[in-house]
Amino acid sequence: MLKYIFFLFLCCTMLSVKAQYTLFGRSGSISYDKTMYMKNIVSKKFIAKADNNSKTFFEQVLPKLPENVVLKKTLKFNTNETLFEPVKDDNLDQMVKQYIMMFALDFEGVTLSNLTTRSFQRYNDIVGEKIIVEDTMKRIKWKVTDEYREIAGYSCRRANGLTADSIYVIGYYCNEIPISGGPESINGLPGMILGLVVPSQHVSYFATKVELSSDVIMDKKRFEKSKVKRMTRKTMTDQISGVLSQHMNKETVQFIMELGNL
Repeated sequence: MLKYIFFLFLCCTMLSVKAQYTLFGRSGSISYDKTMYMKNIVSKKFIAKADNNSKTFFEQVLPKLPENVVLKKTLKFNTNETLFEPVKDDNLDQMVKQYIMMFALDFEGVTLSNLTTRSFQRYNDIVGEKIIVEDTMKRIKWKVTDEYREIAGYSCRRANGLTADSIYVIGYYCNEIPISGGPESINGLPGMILGLVVPSQHVSYFATKVELSSDVIMDKKRFEKSKVKRMTRKTMTDQISGVLSQHMNKETVQFIMELGNL
């Protein structure tokens, strides 16, 4: 009899743990679509700011661009860390890839955030030069609203945020995944950010699939390479801005760096 009671207790306990894990996901992976509105970006951030020589070139490129481009990203997470990285997409048009590189619209960075220490690392391969940015996680001032939206099967609440460099962002977070992370280095809400819109950058991130799992593996090998240059976010911004400024005006360079530092 005692064995039978113990067996029932054990089964109930396992079911309870499983139910809690299902209800509140504390580790797993999320697939995101990063949508860049290419024509808006080039017309408003490049053509509108360009001098006469550059303007002609950008105007010739504009008709060749699609309205928008979708890049695949993934976020792995547990209670302490998140790892956000690009997903190789062989279906992406080669010409579009070249224009993304030409306009420096996506550095294909891999971002590792420690939610406990609030430390941040981003691995970038910029035109063959590998660097690791080491800094603190962004601090964002959020204001939660009463607006909700369903994303990837989850009910998400909207919050409006302002980053330290005064970029307005819209985040949709999910209470069922109580991890204070999100795409790139955007964080600070009481649940995982499954939707992110950055109006001034003409870019958005929306989750397409959420997979909860207790055995998530994060590949951190790239952050352990001793020969890779390491620098702060500001140092990286200053160095790349210096190079880009030789070919673009100040406003366009600022836009690229704000986009690259999300």
